[in-house]
Amino acid sequence: MSYLPNIIYFILVVATFGFFGKNLLKIWRRFEYGKGKEENRLTNIPRRLTELFSFGFIQQKMFRDPLAGIMHAFIFWGFIIVSLGTAELLISGIFPFMHLGHLLGEDSKVYHAFLWSQDFGNFIVLAAIIFAIVRRLTFPPKRFQGLEKASRVDAMYVLIFIAALVFTSLVLVGSRAQAGLVPASAVPVGNALASMFSFAVTDWVMFDKGMFWVHSFVLFGFTTFLPYSKHQHLIWVWPNIFFRNHHKRGRLRPMIFDENAESFGVHKPEEFTWKQLLDSYTCVECGRCTEVCPANVTGKPLDPRKIMHDIKYSLINHTTTPEAEHRPLIGGSYVTPDELWSCTTCGACMEACPLYIEHIPAIVDMRRYLTMTEGAFPEEAQAVFRNLENNGSPWAFSPANRADWAKDLPVTTMAQKSDVEYLFWVGCAGSYDDRYTGVTKSIAKILNKADISFSILGTEERCNGDTARRLGNEYLADAQIQENIGTMQKYNVKKIVTGCPHCFNTIKNEYPDFGFKAEVIHHSELIADLVKTGRVKSTEVPAESAVQDVTFHDSCYLGRHNQVYEEPRKSLLHVPGVKLTEMPRNKEKGFCCGAGGGRMWLEETIGERVNENRAKEAIATGATTIATACPFCMTMMNDGIKSQGKEATVNVKDIAEIVANSLT
Repeated sequence: MSYLPNIIYFILVVATFGFFGKNLLKIWRRFEYGKGKEENRLTNIPRRLTELFSFGFIQQKMFRDPLAGIMHAFIFWGFIIVSLGTAELLISGIFPFMHLGHLLGEDSKVYHAFLWSQDFGNFIVLAAIIFAIVRRLTFPPKRFQGLEKASRVDAMYVLIFIAALVFTSLVLVGSRAQAGLVPASAVPVGNALASMFSFAVTDWVMFDKGMFWVHSFVLFGFTTFLPYSKHQHLIWVWPNIFFRNHHKRGRLRPMIFDENAESFGVHKPEEFTWKQLLDSYTCVECGRCTEVCPANVTGKPLDPRKIMHDIKYSLINHTTTPEAEHRPLIGGSYVTPDELWSCTTCGACMEACPLYIEHIPAIVDMRRYLTMTEGAFPEEAQAVFRNLENNGSPWAFSPANRADWAKDLPVTTMAQKSDVEYLFWVGCAGSYDDRYTGVTKSIAKILNKADISFSILGTEERCNGDTARRLGNEYLADAQIQENIGTMQKYNVKKIVTGCPHCFNTIKNEYPDFGFKAEVIHHSELIADLVKTGRVKSTEVPAESAVQDVTFHDSCYLGRHNQVYEEPRKSLLHVPGVKLTEMPRNKEKGFCCGAGGGRMWLEETIGERVNENRAKEAIATGATTIATACPFCMTMMNDGIKSQGKEATVNVKDIAEIVANSLT
């Protein structure tokens, strides 16, 4: 017996997988090119391993799109089954005596079960791949339509490779059945496919040997091609899930200010962290982020998928060419400023991404460069920064007037009475905005009705830092945060309630990075608890009341960023007579109002206005009241309703107003 074929096969296997490993190592070293300071991604190892199983193997997020989820699950789970057969193929190709039939016995039930699993696994993968190819060619999802031609071709190459891989595997096991080497009953699909070649085959043993080499060369070709394909996400998704962020999605990590730094923020790929560069390679450009991005949906230039694509190819450019040929990341061949300033930081992209890519931190890091290094921010932001510096608020109102809303109300300041259960953090909108001061008064009414002791900071309160941070002015945000922390530490604040999700998110999730931690709750959470415990009780809403038919708009910074979905709804449904109708896009799929990410203060001149898109959806429910739980959302929804000429028939109210007006 000659061992020459086995020796040749061994050389091919070592060469193929050696080349594969070398390419993966080369790409991994590109991630190390990122010199940005990354946080500890090795905390809570048991949880991370559990997430590898639930998010990676079970693929929870994929099933949000049932059709695509089922198709992808068939391919992925089938591939896992098929991989066992691939391992057996490689081992037996080098060591013939390691064939499972020899080891387990040709008549063994375990071996027959293995053969059946390979036949079934290859079949479901082939069926799913054929469906995927037909779908792309005949009725592609809208999210595929923005793909560059190179990406579409790459995807088709991968699908054809996989189809060839599982087809040749089926024919291979079928040829063995035809040759009498394995029972045909254990491989019915493969046997049927192989029989199609019976008109040309006279020696099934020789045909089997030929198919072994054909299948092996397809496998070697696919393995060699994978590191050059965008579908290398098959590899990078595992470390990306393992190292995923365990903080709340709404948190931005603080900048480290280096007095000797030549610039702040990110404008070169090497200024990202290794995890951000890993994100860019993990992206498979499926477009799930694109189809839910409010900026993209309304005709803005931002495409979160493209942001990842641009970071990846900027990294390749900077790591494979001389410095003189490096193309700028921002404002050149890749990311444009308009893309970055279109982002509302709503988190829809990160919620939709099945690979747990973190788009928002990368976008804000590039905004930081534009703002703090280049001074290249939207013109409207100049006045906002000036007001924040001079008045401690985005509005040009005096800090001395911050507590004017509380005149003639039983509300104390912390300077007057600090021995209270809660600091009521009012926020800038709650202090100054004519419409939202009514919400502030409603929250105070509920607190007083429930006999909860609270005080406000009054003239000592300053903007929480959210606006400056999301507009890229980390230096200004840092000053605001430090001043607020000093004030709260002076009063030994332990519990905070606020009516603004942006204040809520920043103080709860970001202030701990600056040395301050307290129990922070949103007013919807407190109201829901007061309702549940019976500390506040509502009367029946009159039949003619405008708040009888309600739809609720989820605030991104309350919902997606902090997973507070049910409490606002429970608060509303506690009011007798209120009927809640959900918009099609609700809860984790809720559509942004357009004000997040500092865009509350910027003009919207490109495409459809985001708030008008959302207002149309709310009006279509037939509700007479749109309930909100955020000052920015209230402003944007009011403007959206007016743009549709419905202000006479549709009201916008905060949940606190609805509950407060119903109290006995």
